[in-house]
Amino acid sequence: MAGIGLKSFKYAKLNEDGKTYGEVKTLAGAIECKVTLDLSEATLYADDALKEQVSLFKSGTMTAGIDDDDDTVFAELLGKTVDEETGVITSNISDMPIYVGFGHIVPKIVGGKRMYKVEFFPKMKFKPFITDSKTKGDSLEFTTPSVEATIFENDNGDWEKHKVYGTEAEANTALNGFFIQSTEEE
Repeated sequence: MAGIGLKSFKYAKLNEDGKTYGEVKTLAGAIECKVTLDLSEATLYADDALKEQVSLFKSGTMTAGIDDDDDTVFAELLGKTVDEETGVITSNISDMPIYVGFGHIVPKIVGGKRMYKVEFFPKMKFKPFITDSKTKGDSLEFTTPSVEATIFENDNGDWEKHKVYGTEAEANTALNGFFIQSTEEE
């Protein structure tokens, strides 16, 4: 399976029950996504040979390249204060980022046919960031922000879910379906 793109960075606030989510929203335009896992590993040697090896998930880091660091999105995600009157966003040492579910779609070619892989992380928390900038100099080029999030296991021990779908419409429906909505009034 060869990935041929990246689409639909979606997130939703994880409710206090740890199982359901608030409104599904778009994070930003997807440019790239890299996931690095932190694993607990152990090996067992006996009789001069490797007898057993275990790798268990501890946590992970997702780095996402995005097309816009929209203040309205990231103020909520990072727990920043927004002055209602002036619109000024304040970052403070007491800011508390929120837990979210996060997912995206990876278009792929499988056996000569276009398929769509949905990847979903049920519990993440974005980290504060400052976007890099540089002068245009002799040539004009885009600079785009990268954001990082820590991947956690949820209350069930799940840290990632994925499935491949035959159409983009099915993948979009499935991605939205990973964000289980609460049936109670919030």
